[in-house]
Amino acid sequence: MVAVLATATGCASSPRPIDPVPHDAATGGQTLQQMTNSLDTIPGLSWDVTGGGRPNIKGNTGYAVHVTVQPGHRIVDGPALVTFILESVWSVREGYLPNSEVSISVDAGTGSAFDVAAAAADAGWTDPADAPPDASGYTRAAVVMDDDSPARERLGGWPGDVPAVPADVTATE
Repeated sequence: MVAVLATATGCASSPRPIDPVPHDAATGGQTLQQMTNSLDTIPGLSWDVTGGGRPNIKGNTGYAVHVTVQPGHRIVDGPALVTFILESVWSVREGYLPNSEVSISVDAGTGSAFDVAAAAADAGWTDPADAPPDASGYTRAAVVMDDDSPARERLGGWPGDVPAVPADVTATE
């Protein structure tokens, strides 16, 4: 009985495994606040960004970026916008490296023909999607960020360099 209690106690005090997902880089990149400030400089778009949190039970973590196109504006350079979002997320040094996916959703307004999945494919981040956008104006692209994914290879080391804000990705209608 004493041996069983000692063994159980010994198990309880064993060290936690090392966290395998890189997080909270000491240098490089930018803070999440700096990233959101740069996103806010693009005219006609509003943003909701979540991510960088602790990995789930399977060890996965990622980001979700939701873009809303404001009335009177439209996206005119989708590939540049998608690339800027992905490079921006990859440059955030706070929190955890996104190791599963970065989801980008866009609400471009009823009747809009903009398709973020097509823009991601045009920029070389994803394979082309078959489904065209529906009349709601809502589309989504999921960029895989697994260890050996093309996106991770293209983005390089984490955190990445802070990208310049692209000019002329939106226009007024």
